[in-house]
Amino acid sequence: MKQNIVDRLIQLGFSANESKVYTTLLELGQTSAGPIILKTKLHRSVVYETLEKLIDRKLIFKLTKRNISYFQATEPSIILDNVEAAEKIAHELVPDLKKLIGTKLPEINVYQGQESYARFWLDSYKKLPVGTVDYVSNSVGKKWQELQGDYYKEIMDVRIKRKIKWKMIVFERDEMEIELRKKYPRLHEYRLVKKEIHRFGNFNILGDKSVVLQSTAEPIIIEIKNETLVKVFRNIFEILWESGKKI
Repeated sequence: MKQNIVDRLIQLGFSANESKVYTTLLELGQTSAGPIILKTKLHRSVVYETLEKLIDRKLIFKLTKRNISYFQATEPSIILDNVEAAEKIAHELVPDLKKLIGTKLPEINVYQGQESYARFWLDSYKKLPVGTVDYVSNSVGKKWQELQGDYYKEIMDVRIKRKIKWKMIVFERDEMEIELRKKYPRLHEYRLVKKEIHRFGNFNILGDKSVVLQSTAEPIIIEIKNETLVKVFRNIFEILWESGKKI
């Protein structure tokens, strides 16, 4: 029974020595250090050091009688108070820690394979706010449609329903994209930058994320959440957009 308690105290952040000394003191009641040393079989210096740590945590207190130090455990429910205080600090701290990460390191996720590729678009369009503009450099085309497989219709239905607009740089006319613009003119705006290229992939800007795609036999998506990088890709997009021809 006691070992089970010791193990659970360790889960709460107690060291092994703190758990042993604390539970022993609870069993013995008010006592000097000697009986604790005998019962725990820990070195004298370790017991005294551990007692001081438990005092700092307000789990025990010390009193002196006839020049001898005695120790006694406080009400065990103080453990709950300590946990609640730590939880409150953690809730306040996590947003600040996230800000530190956001200013230094981008959040990067990689999706590889056709299933992950298609799920990415479906999940992304479901999460984006209604009316979001998806900035696309290098048209999606028939290849993009093929990579969605059985998900294509659901992806497009979600996009149209949530009014996610394609603002797209195209390098050649694509019948699929032209048909979409005829059917949903408000959700499709294209500029043509006439150039012969191979459609190995493209980049998108989705809200606060930049998305780089490789649309080959083994499709890969790299999603990067970083404000600075979004600005970099947006600048590139705007340069292409301004040089393009309305279609």
